[in-house]
Amino acid sequence: MSKQQLEFIQSGKYSDVHYDRARKVFIKTFSPKAFDRFRYITGIRPAPGINFVKVAKRLKQLGIQVPEVLVAKPYYLEMRDVEGPRLRELLPDNPQLQQKYVDLIVTLYRNHVYCRGLHTKNFLVKDGELVAIDLDAYKLPRLVNYSGSDFLDKLKRSLNGPVPEQYLYDRVVAALGVSNAP
Repeated sequence: MSKQQLEFIQSGKYSDVHYDRARKVFIKTFSPKAFDRFRYITGIRPAPGINFVKVAKRLKQLGIQVPEVLVAKPYYLEMRDVEGPRLRELLPDNPQLQQKYVDLIVTLYRNHVYCRGLHTKNFLVKDGELVAIDLDAYKLPRLVNYSGSDFLDKLKRSLNGPVPEQYLYDRVVAALGVSNAP
């Protein structure tokens, strides 16, 4: 496939995303720093493409929808287009989606699935259900779980972006029954 068929979508800290309109497929390539490559090679952490697949499998087990993975290599992913709007676009006037988001975050917290990017732009809506995207940024539990306060701190930061969504953070904390949340 030639590069001319791919539409550039975005560039991140260590990845680029393109879209193949003919196939309705997102293509994500990773260019990690040398230190991160060392961690992947030694098995300290799974490479981003492999991590995406592991996280997708775990989230599906938890009842959370994820994009269909077509090709997964350590530094390369192809995913079928979910073809749904971002949650952030639909959220303000939709209490049902707000509750689904809160329930999803509570599920991640209780199952020790950690992510620093749980803002509402990293979820799409398809047929009224949430679909988690950007799964390479998630971390599954290993020998030591991430602390609940660290999870909540990152969530609070994620929801305090250009479109403040503090009310969602407050609802997650209330649903968890956490009294000493950051």
